Amino acid sequence: MICKNYVVSGEDVNDGMVMQDSAYISYTLRLLYHFLFHNGFSREKLNNLHLELQEGNHALVYFKNLMFTESFFVEMKHCLINDKINIKSCFFNSKNECCAEVTKELEWFDSIRKEVIITPKQIAKHFNIGTRQKFQFPVTFNSLNRT
Repeated sequence: MICKNYVVSGEDVNDGMVMQDSAYISYTLRLLYHFLFHNGFSREKLNNLHLELQEGNHALVYFKNLMFTESFFVEMKHCLINDKINIKSCFFNSKNECCAEVTKELEWFDSIRKEVIITPKQIAKHFNIGTRQKFQFPVTFNSLNRT
């Protein structure tokens, strides 16, 4: 769907210089907002439409550690829109090895009515809704020996 290059920064890592869980989630959300912006929905426009993204569950599966100053890219692989939005992002190092996968659940929230709403049609049309794929949250977190 979309991918973007990044470099692991100091604020992303723990004392062992390994990228932290929260950074993976942050980059996943950044990529989603980048995708929305690319399709004409800046944060300002979303605010004007009184739309917010409300975060739900997430699952993070590690395959390899991403380290401080390491280049990587994030690819939003799947997006399934039903009652909730489920996105799956994969993190690849410079050798094109998959280092981690994040599955994130989101919902649209109408800030005026103060309720969760279905994805607005003008936004939904930009996603691959015709190619719906079933994916589920992993039951357990597969974690490397992280320091």
